[in-house]
Amino acid sequence: MSTAIGYEFPTAGWLDPFDIDEPRAQWIFVNQDRISRAWVAPTDQDSGWGFAADESLYSVFNNPRSCLHCLEKSAVVSGGQVLREWSPTARQHQTDPTSCAKYNGQYVVYAQAQQSLPIHETAKYADYDTALAEALTAEAPAGKIMIARVIHGESLW
Repeated sequence: MSTAIGYEFPTAGWLDPFDIDEPRAQWIFVNQDRISRAWVAPTDQDSGWGFAADESLYSVFNNPRSCLHCLEKSAVVSGGQVLREWSPTARQHQTDPTSCAKYNGQYVVYAQAQQSLPIHETAKYADYDTALAEALTAEAPAGKIMIARVIHGESLW
């Protein structure tokens, strides 16, 4: 089953968001219910988003009046079994209930078969264990289910 990639970004060194072979933590973007390709999360707090310097983030995600969310993949499950878990990075951003950052630190659950991957309308979980329990018991169509932590939401307004 293929993942519904809505943004062909990043263009270099990318992974399928539901990949389980890469042992390092991975990040993805979600914008207007579409998901980007995944990339290996930076280990340095000051290295920005961690993709190649020539990757033009704001030429891809230029949707006016929307929020760009960076998510960190926490686990992938299938058929009630954990296929792989990743240790979280230390990256933390403050939550701001009046902005796109209102979901920072919360967890979401996405099925690989989903064509739309919303942030605002989907259930969010305060902790990993609760999100994992939901994913393990979900009645999902064939394919994998990803648990991801919202690292940061920022406005593109």
